[in-house]
Amino acid sequence: MPEILIYIPCLGAILVCVLLVYAVMRAAKHNEAANALAREIGLQAGTVFTLHPWDGKWQRVQINDAVTAWKPFIVALRQTELALYHRSPPRIDLWLAMPLSDLRWFGRPQPYHSDINEIWLHFEHAGRWSIVKIRMGPTHMREFVRALKLVVPSELVSAYRRRRPYIHAGPVLAYPAHQDIHGAWSLEAPLHLYLMPLFLVVLDQASVLRKIPLEQVQQVGSLRRLDQPDAHGLVRFQIEGETMAFALDGYEVFAAQLAEAAKRTLEEPVLQKQKKKDDEDEDW
Repeated sequence: MPEILIYIPCLGAILVCVLLVYAVMRAAKHNEAANALAREIGLQAGTVFTLHPWDGKWQRVQINDAVTAWKPFIVALRQTELALYHRSPPRIDLWLAMPLSDLRWFGRPQPYHSDINEIWLHFEHAGRWSIVKIRMGPTHMREFVRALKLVVPSELVSAYRRRRPYIHAGPVLAYPAHQDIHGAWSLEAPLHLYLMPLFLVVLDQASVLRKIPLEQVQQVGSLRRLDQPDAHGLVRFQIEGETMAFALDGYEVFAAQLAEAAKRTLEEPVLQKQKKKDDEDEDW
């Protein structure tokens, strides 16, 4: 009987070791397959860059719509698109391909650091506004940003180099507002406003109605309604001679963010003004 009692924990330990070895071998096999696929993708016509970061994950956020879970990936940059391959056992398939002609901005929400970093890529595609978020370590992130700069328009590179942290706000519920000759305001059906570094995006649920270039936004102001002092205040601005106003909660904060974001689009990119020691500093 004592011998049996000794054998039971020994058998348990052996089983745990076997399972660990199996898991390691399975992960190594899958990783080898993913690396082989990355090499294969790199040979395809038009591909300028591929990366299979072992510590990388990606997520797609559609404003006012679906949000995917974070997934490991292989990324490929081509002259015309960003492709993400969803590599999760047992399948390794193309998960998402976004035309670079639909890319509206890229940058990172937080300063780069020595741990896992995150970058956001904004796309306007099929009438929707999406953010593809990518996380990976600093070395892989630096490689990705350098490659991205080779295939995107120069104005997006300049926007990437502007003053940081970048401004994002919303989406917030907002009511288009119009004032009559007597000073009273009338409100239309609610929409959503989403502020990002280059555009103020106006959405009806998930559908993009209009994207307003921030470089054209002028005379931003916030004001309380005199006709209804207890109602939501207003954010008002001009764009190419057109006056626009929206009633929303937190109107003073949103107006300040809009004014600051619009101001930054007119500034010379900070990283272009500074003399850097090498390219790594510029990308970081």
